[in-house]
Amino acid sequence: MATNERSKNLSRIFKRQTLRKISLLGFTAFIATLVVRHVLTGEGGSASPEAYCPFGGLETLYRYISSGGSFVPHVHMSNLVVFIGVVATAVLARSGFCGWVCPLGFIQEMVTNLSMLLQKRFSAIRQFVRRVKKQGAFLHAADRYMRLLKYVVLAWALGGTAIFGVMVFRDYDPWAALISIAEVSLGPGLVVLAVMLVASFIVERPWCRYSCPLGAVSGLLAKLSPVYLRRSENLCKNCSVCTKSCPMGLPVHKATTIKSVDCIGCLECVNACPKAGALELKLGTPIVGS
Repeated sequence: MATNERSKNLSRIFKRQTLRKISLLGFTAFIATLVVRHVLTGEGGSASPEAYCPFGGLETLYRYISSGGSFVPHVHMSNLVVFIGVVATAVLARSGFCGWVCPLGFIQEMVTNLSMLLQKRFSAIRQFVRRVKKQGAFLHAADRYMRLLKYVVLAWALGGTAIFGVMVFRDYDPWAALISIAEVSLGPGLVVLAVMLVASFIVERPWCRYSCPLGAVSGLLAKLSPVYLRRSENLCKNCSVCTKSCPMGLPVHKATTIKSVDCIGCLECVNACPKAGALELKLGTPIVGS
């Protein structure tokens, strides 16, 4: 009996969502440690947390290739290496970086979880959130088009950096604002960060859904991945629990294959599904599918 009980406890600990949260927490703690060390030691005293931003590797790619190895300001070889890691992850495991590694995505999830907790305990907050969602219901019709904004941001960030030789997106980047928040300088990036955190109280992962240029790249590369989710129409109960659990708001219960560029590979839908085998990871043909 004791052995069975230990096995059950281990299975609870090593559930995929527990592992995902541990992964996200670990990477977030790593970046937070770099931020604290950088603040305490100052410039040149320790590695800048910005050196681990994968999008910086993409922003400098044109400069690196066209100039034979030079980088745009604030970018290092480490950025390029981490970006290559993101590319490999996207091709092998779809947008796994977004769902299992990205600290900014994790912070949005934590704000949403806090919102859900407060809504359960305080009716006033619950009613406020419901009222905001009701008043913003008209935006649901525009959701599909709003998701295209991240590709506009991507084109602007890459095009501007290639033309001007500096990261034009950096001043508006909530990630750059977050890792330099100790400088207490009010700028557009801090405003975007604040808006993102407030929006996360109402909508899950708003930055990931509508504005993240790295997520746009990862989603496009994920089209090359042979890994995808498949919903069994025979086993599915059409309860829509999977759709309700999806942090990216994808209509999982209506799809046969889930190959959306917006899927972050978090597997929340699989974890929430009450019917074993109704949602499963599969290997198949890249690109083809919804």
